[in-house]
Amino acid sequence: MIPEVDAGLVVIVEDPFIRRFLRSVLTRAGHRSVELGPQQGVELVRAGEVHIKAVITNCPETFRCCGAEFPLIYTTSCPDPEVLKGFPRCRVLQKPFDGSQLLQALNEVGDRVIA
Repeated sequence: MIPEVDAGLVVIVEDPFIRRFLRSVLTRAGHRSVELGPQQGVELVRAGEVHIKAVITNCPETFRCCGAEFPLIYTTSCPDPEVLKGFPRCRVLQKPFDGSQLLQALNEVGDRVIA
């Protein structure tokens, strides 16, 4: 039997309704995810005890202290390019979006830097 490879955890820091939608899409696609508040998300990332596949958030500025350590998906209806400075692996996912767009963004953000 081949051991399961840890593909990482997707950290979701978003508004409650959006968090549930994101987690549902990710779970159906086989991704492990966790819903956290902004401070809890930063603490989890900074602890370095879990492999973070990506952080999905509407408040990227909260993660500026550790932005180079993980891929980031910035969910927003009005993207602000200035907010993304300091995040070398990031992707804007403009609201509204659907599940397939989320999964595509997750794949893209891990593969390359998206300006």
